[in-house]
Amino acid sequence: MPIRLKQLNILWRLGITALLAVFAIGLAAATAHLWYKYENRDERPGLTIDDVKAQYAGLKAPSALLASIQVNHPPELKQPQRDALIKWLTSAKIAEQYDSTDFGPESPSEIIAGNCLSCHGRAAKGDTQPIGKPLALDYWDDVKKVAISRQINPAPTNIKANSTHAHAPSMATMSVALALLLAMTRWWRVLTGLLVAATGVGLLADIAGWWLASESANFAYMIVAGGATYSIATALQLLLIFADLWLPGGRGEPNTTR
Repeated sequence: MPIRLKQLNILWRLGITALLAVFAIGLAAATAHLWYKYENRDERPGLTIDDVKAQYAGLKAPSALLASIQVNHPPELKQPQRDALIKWLTSAKIAEQYDSTDFGPESPSEIIAGNCLSCHGRAAKGDTQPIGKPLALDYWDDVKKVAISRQINPAPTNIKANSTHAHAPSMATMSVALALLLAMTRWWRVLTGLLVAATGVGLLADIAGWWLASESANFAYMIVAGGATYSIATALQLLLIFADLWLPGGRGEPNTTR
């Protein structure tokens, strides 16, 4: 008859519970670490898919102002002025040329003042007023937030190799230990098998995605999906093991009917 966790004496169960609690704390800390380390990787607040792309694939993103102008916004902007803004926004002197007197009335600040502030100005009135409040373009401090494109290089190969060296063996080993403990519980084999499979596949997708993303930024989605799958499946395994250790029953054979 295979060993069941609930058959262990109280000291064993207390020790395993404490170790699993440490593992759960580590999992939570790892999640917090990801947030603090990567949430500004794309030079924007908040953790988004762009942070993951910036870390593993690099990121080249046009500024919001450039993207808007290139899709014919605002539509009433004349083509020569549109071309002048595009040339300015793709130059290496965005700050210096913003209100340069060398361009006279065709300076970027004058074009923006004449074509954008009716909607994106603090003094905008009527139906356009709500637009100007979150995205005002009255001053350079406003404009620079949406004018500068981002060019972010990915993490160097040696950094990814070091991270893989540190995380892959340790996470896989801990996950194997967790799977063995789960196999000693009362829960249905189909359920526990699905969780173990999700943990393994999720971890593989996460770490493989670190390297594949250097070939295509779309693999950043595989990193996110794999990491989320691994974390959720691991958390569920921990909950089931905790429950099996301390809920009544569970001393006999596991339920294999489902």
